[in-house]
Amino acid sequence: MARIGFRKAKYNFHDNDKLKALEEETVPNFEKVVDEKFTPNNSTAELFANDSLAESDDSFIDGTLNITIADDEDKFVAGLFGNDISEEGEVTRNVDDIAPEIAYGHIIPKVYNGERKYKVEFFPRVKFKSITSDNKTKGSSVEFSTSSIEAKVMRLEKAFNGLKEGDWEKHETFDSVQEADEYLDKLLTPVV
Repeated sequence: MARIGFRKAKYNFHDNDKLKALEEETVPNFEKVVDEKFTPNNSTAELFANDSLAESDDSFIDGTLNITIADDEDKFVAGLFGNDISEEGEVTRNVDDIAPEIAYGHIIPKVYNGERKYKVEFFPRVKFKSITSDNKTKGSSVEFSTSSIEAKVMRLEKAFNGLKEGDWEKHETFDSVQEADEYLDKLLTPVV
């Protein structure tokens, strides 16, 4: 299936062994994602016997999720990094800030045999670690610049919100964007 876009990134904060209770029953949107790249980090181990490969293992260790966003809105970004934000909107970053863990997912439109499908990709344990921006002076024409935020994707250390220890990604493909959206919302809603 060919990927043809990116839609509806959503997230929710961890709250002990489940996800945070939703305000007004709405899963928060991860606004204005320009692009995203996920790179897994696997351990590689090989065992040779009788002069040939007898066993091999490529186990998931962690992964890097890099998300380019069109707007690095202060309150949103401060929440992802555990920064203080005043009532007036002033953000203060401190060396002792601890980024909260979140669950994150999105919908990828795809085309397969001339039909549109919608794949949900979900990461139950994500922690943001840095933000970078490219800024330059305005020349004879306007050029838009964006910010990039990087996160570590980790496996679950214990059962969490209906998922089991060791889970690090979940995905499923649907015929309609509505079905995909409902599935993603279900994954990001606390299990009671």
